[in-house]
Amino acid sequence: MKNYLICFIFGLFLSLNLQAKEIYYGSAPELVKISKETIFRFHKQVRTISQAQRFTIAPADSNDPDYSVLSIKPRFSKGTTKVAFVLSDGNIVTLKLRIVKRTRGNDEPFYDLKPKSMLIERSEKNLPVLTVMDFMKSMDRDDNIVGYKRDVSKKWVSTGKIRGVSARLIRTYTGKNYKGYVIELKNKYRSKRYEINVNELKFTDPSLAIITLVDDDVLFPNGKGIHKTLMKIVAKPGASIKNIKLPISVVIEKKGQNL
Repeated sequence: MKNYLICFIFGLFLSLNLQAKEIYYGSAPELVKISKETIFRFHKQVRTISQAQRFTIAPADSNDPDYSVLSIKPRFSKGTTKVAFVLSDGNIVTLKLRIVKRTRGNDEPFYDLKPKSMLIERSEKNLPVLTVMDFMKSMDRDDNIVGYKRDVSKKWVSTGKIRGVSARLIRTYTGKNYKGYVIELKNKYRSKRYEINVNELKFTDPSLAIITLVDDDVLFPNGKGIHKTLMKIVAKPGASIKNIKLPISVVIEKKGQNL
């Protein structure tokens, strides 16, 4: 009899691993339809359960109670109830349990319940490897990059002592491995020319900058050539646009040299 019980438990957990449907819970209640005894497996032990009068809830294995694996049986033929499971780590799993008629294929016998933070972690692990140059190319094409939040803005950026050039942040990309900025630079003057040396771009912490590219490295006076360009910057995640030092300098014209 003991061997039979061990085999039954082993078979139960094997079935859980092979057939369980995953539910990632958050603040909003998740709907689960139940027509028969259903096994719920939580990532932590369940401490208390509230509003569960329509169901009989107990450990799946009464001989070796584990309150992270529960058997839930409906006591009525229909009805919907919000049931709250308070876990040992303080998390609350709120489920909207709906009792339905037993129809083949309309419900799952096993559920794995996990916090949505686990889903985010799993998604990040499955992301493709993105090199710095791949990231830069995607920024240049104005792509939506998987795993990165793209924000469009019209935020002005400090140019330090350079008054004749305006700098406006137009896009930001934020993610796990990189932070990306796209800045529009524009020459406002009609008499001065400015040079952009991307090798000299840095943040307050010089180690944060990774790579910088610019479409045109010279800004001609307004009305006398290319007077605006885009600068693309890839930095480490800890970088902040507030701490950037743009590499803009005035081109000193020699006497007799035409612009």
